[in-house]
Amino acid sequence: DLDETCEVRTIKAGTLEKLVGHLVPAFLGGDLSYIHTFLSNYRGFATTQQVLDLLFLRYGCVLPYSDGDGGPQDQLKDAISFILGTFLEEYSEDFDQPPDFLPLKMLKAYAQMNMPGSVIECQANLLLAQLEHPEPAETEQEGEEDGDWCIATSIIPSRTHY
Repeated sequence: DLDETCEVRTIKAGTLEKLVGHLVPAFLGGDLSYIHTFLSNYRGFATTQQVLDLLFLRYGCVLPYSDGDGGPQDQLKDAISFILGTFLEEYSEDFDQPPDFLPLKMLKAYAQMNMPGSVIECQANLLLAQLEHPEPAETEQEGEEDGDWCIATSIIPSRTHY
């Protein structure tokens, strides 16, 4: 359709710290396009490790168990879950950094400590296993027989704030 409009999202110049620092407020404000735009463009001026370092430094730990009342701690946890989940699901190639896969191991450790049993932790474990022990494409189609898998239908938090 020629009448269809296309929204172009730009990220204004700023320090990496400010750009990363705006990821959580963008989620809380319902501006998911900022998150997608940032994650699809940050490679031009930063590394995956730098982004994760700043994100974890800025937002520290989130309590793994909360009241579930939708309060500030739950909102922060939802935001971090969405950001990391989007990062893992849509930009998994950013974590393919052999030989040590440091950014992915860092994300995995963060998820184990702050989001135990979460889809994020599961995805990080699976991606790390796939990257450390790649198998031929044929075996992937035969099914998961070794039990090293998880059931996850979505990385998006169950509560929405928009």
